[in-house]
Amino acid sequence: MADPLLKQRQDRYQQDINRVRAWFKARNGETITSRLIRPDDDKLLIDLYLRLSPEARRRRFHQQVENLDDELIRESARLLAKVDNRTQGGAVLALATDERGEQHAVGVARLGRQLGKPDDPMAEAAIVIRDDYHGQGLGTELLRRLVLLAKQMKVKQMQAVIEADNASAIRLFRELGLPTKSDTSQGETTLIIEMPE
Repeated sequence: MADPLLKQRQDRYQQDINRVRAWFKARNGETITSRLIRPDDDKLLIDLYLRLSPEARRRRFHQQVENLDDELIRESARLLAKVDNRTQGGAVLALATDERGEQHAVGVARLGRQLGKPDDPMAEAAIVIRDDYHGQGLGTELLRRLVLLAKQMKVKQMQAVIEADNASAIRLFRELGLPTKSDTSQGETTLIIEMPE
């Protein structure tokens, strides 16, 4: 007999990423806009990086990244925003609107294949949420949308490399409800997540 909960989880991944509703509600009731990243989003990525705590930066990049040169930050953001969401890489942004009506990135989930391998069935996944938005459901929603992006990119497996003591990030990926294998070595847990058909 089929597991109805598993079927319900799998149904979450039947949409086309380009037809997903452009907003969702955070647990605190705030409306968050979500969309695929565009090449002109580099300033949003810089703003997000500057608003992350040192711990969030270290967990995202797996090293201390404080006191970076402004030019390096700008160039990195430009490269991270310059993806096609089709072959080599893509990303989904979560955007909040402040009291002045300006949008700020409060989270991003990225997917990237190895350079020069646009048909590789595996892509690396990463996510970062601004500290003041932790626990609001953004990670869950961004990862669900990332799976839909992976399907558009014809990715068969996502690989997430997470610090082994980052239990909340590991749990977040496991809660996708997709077949997952894991291995922990040298302080990092690598998850291989099978994408739905």
